[in-house]
Amino acid sequence: MELHELRSAVELALEMVAATHAIRAAEVCASWNVHHVIRLQHDAERPSDNSQALRTDAAGGLSFLVVLAEGDGRTVGFGVTDEDLSPESIRLALERAREGAVVEPLALTFPRPIVDPLPGPTLYDPQVLVLPEDDFAQAAVDVLDGALSTLQEAGHVRALRISGEVHSQYEYLVVGNTQGLLVSDTTTGLLATLVVHLVQEQSRGYWSQVATHWHDFVPYDAGMAAAHEALRARGSLVLPAGDYPVVFGPRAVAALVQDFVLPALSLDTVAVGTSPLATRRGQVIASPCLTMTDDARLPGLLGSCLITGDGLPTSPTTLIERGRLLGFLADAYHAQYLLDRVGAVVPRHGLRHASNGQSFSMRPGIFPTNITLSSPDAIPLDDLLAPIEHGLYLGDLWHLTTPEGLQTGQCTGLILGPSFVIRHGKLAEPLRPGTLRLQDNGLDLLQRLTGVSTTSQPVALATRRSLVLAPEWRCSQVHVSENVETNKR
Repeated sequence: MELHELRSAVELALEMVAATHAIRAAEVCASWNVHHVIRLQHDAERPSDNSQALRTDAAGGLSFLVVLAEGDGRTVGFGVTDEDLSPESIRLALERAREGAVVEPLALTFPRPIVDPLPGPTLYDPQVLVLPEDDFAQAAVDVLDGALSTLQEAGHVRALRISGEVHSQYEYLVVGNTQGLLVSDTTTGLLATLVVHLVQEQSRGYWSQVATHWHDFVPYDAGMAAAHEALRARGSLVLPAGDYPVVFGPRAVAALVQDFVLPALSLDTVAVGTSPLATRRGQVIASPCLTMTDDARLPGLLGSCLITGDGLPTSPTTLIERGRLLGFLADAYHAQYLLDRVGAVVPRHGLRHASNGQSFSMRPGIFPTNITLSSPDAIPLDDLLAPIEHGLYLGDLWHLTTPEGLQTGQCTGLILGPSFVIRHGKLAEPLRPGTLRLQDNGLDLLQRLTGVSTTSQPVALATRRSLVLAPEWRCSQVHVSENVETNKR
């Protein structure tokens, strides 16, 4: 399906709405997503189990969100048609939206067209739209070769297991409404992830690489980096629970941001009363060394796009500046709904992220694009480590949760590799993954930040359409507890 076909379908759908007098307002969205995935598996002891299987998924269609006049009130309905964009299917989707309409508490209005104040850069790669399957398959070979070559040079050819994925995706999105808005966007993305497990040493290495353009995608490097991480993790030790000065690695920072900070800064959690930051706009919530921005216009990053799922132009949003809370992640719905409670918020995060990318089949939800973390006082990693006599470098956190509720700030997550003991300002012995848990308060951690590194690593989030450009964070004190289940084994 081509972009011009989607646009024509949306125009036709809006004409049908205009001819239906009971509809006060409507929004129409059409999308088409194509994903290529190769799953990698290599077991040196069981070569018959090795696999590199290509799977291609495509999904598309059109949806209506309609506001109906019902007596003295309003109801809102949602209807979809999958793949078939014939006039008959579009008309059926409109009828489904009308028949399924229910009362909605907010007097929903759709955004008017906004002249984009920023030039519209080309954020996608036309080459990815027509990428030959053979080229994509070669990328999978390259990522595996990067790992195996690195391990072979280090003398590891047996007792190793490797698994991972290589993704290629492109998406078309068209949004129109009865306010006169009609906009479209094209995005592309590439992602390679690899896990290397050295069985006898009980060490693992993980790495990922993201890009939007084929010429920037070097999957061999992702395999090589994953192998290096596994080699660095050999000879790990177990430390006791306690309070330590900590440097969070980029993936650990991304986990904290994804699972605690961003939910607290999202207007949907404000709306249901679970955000601990709902009433703190304009207040200091973090160390002055932290600035956090969401920017969908950064070239080459996975979350980049020109329009939201509401059809509004994207642009940078400062969330935290020098520790002070300035803004929230918002879609058009919640920006209207919470205007009196939090003040004016520009809705730049009403995205339609589903497991298969931006999807016509869901209403806009609140999602980040590219989160950047910076500080005017940022320093190199060596200088970040230097003041710590005895501490921890935490490479990754898994399954970070807030068991007592987001509003309390209490969070816990399993500490994974590559994690290290810090001795006399240097990385020393590896810390055995899975033996300790982060057990602390996320709000307090933000206040205890004492430094940010100058270099950042792009970390893709769960949707594979959002990203954190994460540096290292230094924190004066973090509490870690024993992971009882692992230590029993």
